[in-house]
Amino acid sequence: MYKYGFQNYFEADFTAFYPEVMKGEHWINVYLNFDLSAETKLPGDLYDPSALVVFDREGEVQDFIVHDEGVDCEYKFTDREKEKMLSYIKEHDLI
Repeated sequence: MYKYGFQNYFEADFTAFYPEVMKGEHWINVYLNFDLSAETKLPGDLYDPSALVVFDREGEVQDFIVHDEGVDCEYKFTDREKEKMLSYIKEHDLI
């Protein structure tokens, strides 16, 4: 993850995901809480990160949003983190 402006860059090592899927008329929202490895050190301004992955009704990814304590924050996911989340979602047929 990294903060806007590419500050506080780190690569999160996910060890488990806990999904919640909400299907709407136009979007499929996959909320992912996750556990991080002991080696993953969060920056001081990121307390309880989670993810919202937004898909359209055809199953195409529209956005990956970092939440902190349940709300949008200034962090973004790295490409590697996005790949891991998308792989998990597809592997478990969540959409």
